[in-house]
Amino acid sequence: MLSAAIDDEISASFNLDRYLGDTLILPYSFSDIKIKSNEICVSDNINAALYKLHYNFLYLNAETKLASNNFPTNYRGFIASNAASTSANVVWYNNNDTSSLSVSATSTVGTELLNTNGTILSGTVDGVFLKGLGTDNTTTGIVANSGTLVAFRIGENDTTVNITLNAKKIETATDLAFSDIKSLASDSNKKLFVLDGTLIYKLDVDSLLTANPAISSVGRFLIKTMGGKSSTIYDKDKFNNPISIDIVNDKLHVLDLGDNGYKVYDNNLNWISTVPQSTNFAAASGNVTDIAVDSVDENVYILSTGGTIDRYDVSGKLVSSTALDDVIETGEEFKRITFSKIDNNIIYVLSNKNIYKKFKSKINRSIGVFRLSDNNISTSERLTFISTNNIPGDLNDDVYVGSEISYAGVKSDIGKVLKFKEQIHYQTTVYDRYKTDIFSMSSIAVHSEEYVSSWVINKALNKLIYNHQLFKDNLFGKFVGTYNMTGRIQFNNVEYITDTDQNLFAYATTLDNYIGINEPVLAETINRPLKEIYDMQSTLLTLSKEKYTNKYPLATQVVTV
Repeated sequence: MLSAAIDDEISASFNLDRYLGDTLILPYSFSDIKIKSNEICVSDNINAALYKLHYNFLYLNAETKLASNNFPTNYRGFIASNAASTSANVVWYNNNDTSSLSVSATSTVGTELLNTNGTILSGTVDGVFLKGLGTDNTTTGIVANSGTLVAFRIGENDTTVNITLNAKKIETATDLAFSDIKSLASDSNKKLFVLDGTLIYKLDVDSLLTANPAISSVGRFLIKTMGGKSSTIYDKDKFNNPISIDIVNDKLHVLDLGDNGYKVYDNNLNWISTVPQSTNFAAASGNVTDIAVDSVDENVYILSTGGTIDRYDVSGKLVSSTALDDVIETGEEFKRITFSKIDNNIIYVLSNKNIYKKFKSKINRSIGVFRLSDNNISTSERLTFISTNNIPGDLNDDVYVGSEISYAGVKSDIGKVLKFKEQIHYQTTVYDRYKTDIFSMSSIAVHSEEYVSSWVINKALNKLIYNHQLFKDNLFGKFVGTYNMTGRIQFNNVEYITDTDQNLFAYATTLDNYIGINEPVLAETINRPLKEIYDMQSTLLTLSKEKYTNKYPLATQVVTV
C-alpha cells in the first residue's frame, strides 16, 4: 500500500525549523537501530529496528526544508506625523516614498519640526493593533507614549490612515490623566488594558474600532482600575515596578521588575496567581524587560536586555533558560518579545536596533534578522516596540514596529510605526512529488501473523530501500549561504548537485542489502542490511548539508587580536 501521508508523519515528528549552520544528526545511530545479540529475531524486535530507520528517513525529509531569511519581503511602509505634537495629524508613507522623513532642518518637514516638541508619535513605548468591529476589516492602531494615547485607522489597502484619538485623559468623561504609560494589551473582547505607573486601566475602546457614528460618538470609558504601590510581591492587587503586560486566552500577565516576579489575572482584573522569580531574574543577562505568553500552552516567556529568554510553565516552574546566540551590534539591547498570530512556532524578538525572527522550538538562534537597510529603512532608527495582528483570511502576520530617529537641526525625535506583512517562505532541496509513491511504515512492518523468514524480512527491507532510492533520485540540490559583514548567515539560493559534488548517482543495491535465502535469521545477518540502509542515510544526510560562498571573518575585514 502506497502512502501520500508522509508529510503528516513528518509534521507530527519534527518541526520544520532548520537554520543555516545547524549541525545535522540522525535521530538514531546504528547502535540504537541494530538488533542486539541477545535479542530474539521476532517481528516486534525487527519492526523496532525498521521503525528507527523510518524515523531517520522522516528526519531526512524534514531537513530538506529551510525557512528563507531574505525578509522582509513585503514592507508596506510607515505611519508618521510631519506636524507639531499639538497637531493631530498622521500620514501613510508607502515603501517607495524616498522622501519619507529622511529630511534635514531646511526641508519642508524639518522646518515644521524645528521649533516644536516633536510629533504625536514621538516617544512611543508600546502599541496594539486591532481589527475593526464586525465586518469592518480596517485596522486600528493604538500607540502610547508616557502620557498620551494615540489611535489611527489604517485603510484596507495600506495607503490611507486617519487619526481617531490623541488624548492625555484616561476616559472621555473625566479629567483623570495618564502619567507613565509603559505597556498596552487587549483581550478577546477588544478591551484595552493600559499599564500606567503602578496602575492598570481596563478601557472600552469600541468607539475607536468602527466608523459607525452610533458607536464612535460614545467615546471611550473606563471599565475598571487596579493597582497601587506594593510593599511585597504577595500584595495581590498592587505592584512595585511593573514594566510589561500581555494577555492570552483572556488572562492578563503583569511582569514586575521591582518585585522580581509576575502576576496573573483574569480579564476582569481578578487575581489568579503570583509567581515570585527573584533567583531566576537575578540569573538573567541584564534586567528582565518584556513578557509574552504562548497561546498554545500558556507558557510564559520572559526576555532580558542582555539576551536571555526564560520559559515558565503554567504553574510558574522554570522550564528552560536560553541565552540567545545571535550576533549583536555594539550598543544593542533586547527590548520586546511577541508571538506570531499565524504560526505558533514563530516568535519575533525586538532589540533597539534589529528585529529577529525565530522558531520557538529553537529559540537560541534566529531564522534571520529583518534586512531594514535593503528596504530604505535607516540603520539609525531606534526601535521601541513590536506588535502582531492578523486579519481573518490573510495568510500573513501584520507586524508593526515602533521606531524613532533624530535629524540634525530638529530638536525632538521623530516617531514612526513601520508595517510589514510576514509569513514563512520555505525553500526545498527535494522534489516533493515523489512522496505519493512512498510506502508507509504500516506496509513496511513485519506483521505479527507472518512467519519471520528471510523472504518476509527482505520484503520489508526492499520497501524501505525503495523509499530511500526515491528520496535520493528526487534530492536535487543544496542550500547555499553567505556570511555578511556582521557574521550573520544569509540564505543565498539552492544550488544543484552535480557529478563534481559528493553524490549517490551510481548507487546500486548489492547482496549485502538483503538476507541470503540460505542464511539463518539471526541478529548478525539482519544487522548487515540494516547497516547498509543506515550508511545510505548517513550519505544522504551529508548531501543535505549546506555550503557557503565565503568565510567569516571576510577576507576584506581586519581582525584584531
